[in-house]
Amino acid sequence: MRKLPPALILAATQVIVEGATFLRNIVLARIIGVENMGLAVAVAIGVRLFEMIGDFGLERWLVQVKAERLPRIRGAVHLLQAIKGVLLMAAAMAVAIPVTRLLLPEVEASVFALAAIAIGIRGFINYDYRERHRERDYRGSLRVEAGSNLLALLATAPIALWTRDYSAVAWASIMQALAMCLLSQWVARRHMSFTCNRQAIAEALRFGIPISCNALLMFLALQGDRLIVAVHFEPETLAGFALAAQLTLLPALAGTRFIMGFDLPKYAEAVNSGSTWQALLRKRLFQVTAVSGAMVLAFSTVGQSLVSGLYGPEFVTDAGVLELLALAAGIRLTRTVPSTMLVAQGRTPYLLACNMPRVLALMAVIWALGQGAGLFAVALIGVVSEATGLMIGLAALHGTDRPRHTLMHPTAGAS
Repeated sequence: MRKLPPALILAATQVIVEGATFLRNIVLARIIGVENMGLAVAVAIGVRLFEMIGDFGLERWLVQVKAERLPRIRGAVHLLQAIKGVLLMAAAMAVAIPVTRLLLPEVEASVFALAAIAIGIRGFINYDYRERHRERDYRGSLRVEAGSNLLALLATAPIALWTRDYSAVAWASIMQALAMCLLSQWVARRHMSFTCNRQAIAEALRFGIPISCNALLMFLALQGDRLIVAVHFEPETLAGFALAAQLTLLPALAGTRFIMGFDLPKYAEAVNSGSTWQALLRKRLFQVTAVSGAMVLAFSTVGQSLVSGLYGPEFVTDAGVLELLALAAGIRLTRTVPSTMLVAQGRTPYLLACNMPRVLALMAVIWALGQGAGLFAVALIGVVSEATGLMIGLAALHGTDRPRHTLMHPTAGAS
């Protein structure tokens, strides 16, 4: 693995992570059926909401801060992550009954509370492996992130055969979180430490709160449509729509994580050293746009056949809906490029502006469904809002020569 190019290791990690999640859903759908799969999707959406609320992006902060500050900061990051995980788990359990009633009345609050345990476990992940991204070392990510998802994938079928219902998604989530936590401790070069440094905690919160707000917007952007569909339609309709959305988002999510992980250190180094980052941005934007176009074309051609063959004919959704979902996913992948540059410049509040159109569009979705519109309108509104977010991100970078804040030492991201 030492001789493999860093880009290949990171790309393999993201493919395995997204691919394992994708395969887990196929296994679940085949074993528990369409109605239970709809209930499983509702549970996953609810738990993901709490995870996104607490996503401060502090593991990314460890990649950006100056090298001499790391010993003081890493302990504060782990302390915040642990406290946040426990508090969010407790909050999710406390409101399990109203949340499940809002999503789908058929979902049992006990299953939702069980799934929330995974949030608390993830609070004790050792992010030493993410810190090594500063050195273009992605081997730890491959072992921790890819390894935990593969272990969860292997456990999914036995769990689903044991439960025979949607509670399998809760047990699989706990399995994945526990494996990730243990693997992160195993590969770490430094033991996990907890430091109550007020200055470091304050800096972490200043960095993380805009990220958290954006993460909540990201949840609404990625899961908001599914959340609304869960409220307005039967579990079977939710299952078909959610799996079609996941299928189209699969390459986009893998690409997004690759770009953020691989390009962020390079962008931050260029920005902080005064190099011309605009050329890097244009080159990556061209490459990603081409990939997005090919992705949309592929789903438009064989999307329904894929859904039928992978999940079963009962999960197939309308062809027009599937094509629009693919187009929205392609635009979202392209939008990752300006978003990554904004993070490298320390201009994280602009991420909120990029995701705001997608969130505001949810009101249009609710109105459209109230007027009797169907899933096609939901998907079309998503395309328009994603395109608007892309334009805002590009406009925020236009004419910018220097960042407002610099977060990484000029040599911190060098290989």
